[in-house]
Amino acid sequence: MSGPTKKRLADVAAPPPFVLREFGRRDPGNEPEVDIIAAPVRQRATVAAAAALDLSGQKPVWLLVGGNGAGKTTFARWAADRRQGDPPFLGALDPQQRALAGFFNGVAQPPSYEPAQVQDWLASVLDALMEEKQSAVLDMGGGDTTLAGLVEQAPDLASKMDAAGAPAVAAFFLGPRVDDLVNIAALGDRGFMPRATVLVLNEARVERGSDPAEAFAAIQRHRIFREAVARGAAVVHMPALYPQALALEIERKRLHFSAARDGIAPAGVTPIRGLDRSRVSAWLGAMDAAFAPVRSWLP
Repeated sequence: MSGPTKKRLADVAAPPPFVLREFGRRDPGNEPEVDIIAAPVRQRATVAAAAALDLSGQKPVWLLVGGNGAGKTTFARWAADRRQGDPPFLGALDPQQRALAGFFNGVAQPPSYEPAQVQDWLASVLDALMEEKQSAVLDMGGGDTTLAGLVEQAPDLASKMDAAGAPAVAAFFLGPRVDDLVNIAALGDRGFMPRATVLVLNEARVERGSDPAEAFAAIQRHRIFREAVARGAAVVHMPALYPQALALEIERKRLHFSAARDGIAPAGVTPIRGLDRSRVSAWLGAMDAAFAPVRSWLP
């Protein structure tokens, strides 16, 4: 991060000290569609569809939206790690846990957990990112209402970011539960469905041994999902890193995925060894392939 960008973002994003399933087993077939309950808004907005969107040469700002354990932090760790030596601006807004700050130095965090202050902080960060054109990954946290509140105040946020050359990428992380669609509905109803929208189906949320296609069938048939796709949203199946014990070990040791693959660890920490390194390597390849259709959107 260079000169003025670093200075401006440091002014608004200085990090405080780091603070420390069962899913359905059958395809619901023709069962009635479940209504998703979202907070009421004044009117439903219409958003123009985006086809074959290319963000090459721009500085995308990824807004990671989804429930707890939806895969947002895993994606953020992967996205930052893949740009070794030139990481994007990283922000952790989760009011319950900000684990991203344990993996990278300088992760920006709001100075408070109070919703209004977090919202003001997010607005300041987005202003700085637009002004200084810095790519970013902002982990919004499970159950977060900060972005929805900001969009209520500034319904043209997505178009403003597009015009500034720092386009918003709304990334909705989804498990097989149809209630995971609530964030798409809530933000869409407030007029926030950026041209660059990604629906990330996290296969780590599928019971091991189950068919991911079957597990996600109901959510992909749902009206909210289909409407988002019709508006131009990309669909990505995010692969799971198995076995789960390996993913947990990498997380517990606070390793970057590339370090786990290469058998690198800080002093006093046992590196990942043997076939587990091959598993990490295969997963990293699968992640690259999964997000290849939106490669120009990546931070």
